[in-house]
Amino acid sequence: MGFMQKNVNVFLLVLILLVAGALAGSSAYYQDTFKKINGRYNTALQNLSECKAEVSSYKANLQKTIKSLNTTAEDIRRYDELYTAKATALQETTKNLNQTTLQLKSVQLDLAEMTSLKNKFKNDYEEQLSLNDELRQQNSVCAAQKAQCEASLLGCKSKLSSADSCIDSFISSWSGSFVAGMEEDIDSCKR
Repeated sequence: MGFMQKNVNVFLLVLILLVAGALAGSSAYYQDTFKKINGRYNTALQNLSECKAEVSSYKANLQKTIKSLNTTAEDIRRYDELYTAKATALQETTKNLNQTTLQLKSVQLDLAEMTSLKNKFKNDYEEQLSLNDELRQQNSVCAAQKAQCEASLLGCKSKLSSADSCIDSFISSWSGSFVAGMEEDIDSCKR
């Protein structure tokens, strides 16, 4: 104890210097550590700010995407409705087309039948024209023959008339009973 009693002040001074050195060393250490931690904190804070900005950007993009998806879903519903309407219209149009095709076939059959009848009537008409031409030719031949017959008849009538006048003059020149019987016969012949 001898040293401690004599050098208590030095010991206290050394002890204070040691404590002060330890405090200064720990202050320097903790200050350096604090700077490092503060630097890491600032870096983390900066990273956090960047992440926050990126998250905000991603959130905005996500909201745009959600809005786009909602719009796309609405568009899909509209297109589904439009598709259903168009499919229904297509079915109706197909049905109408099939009915029109059937009507067209029926009309084509009617047209073919009408064409056949037209050709038949045309052939019959041409035959009738040919027969009419033949009848006109025969009529003109008959008219010529009639004219000849009428001329011949006129000739016969004139001969008959002259024969009648001759007979009348003969009868008027004869008078008698024999002649009276002949007159009756001649009169009956004239009628």
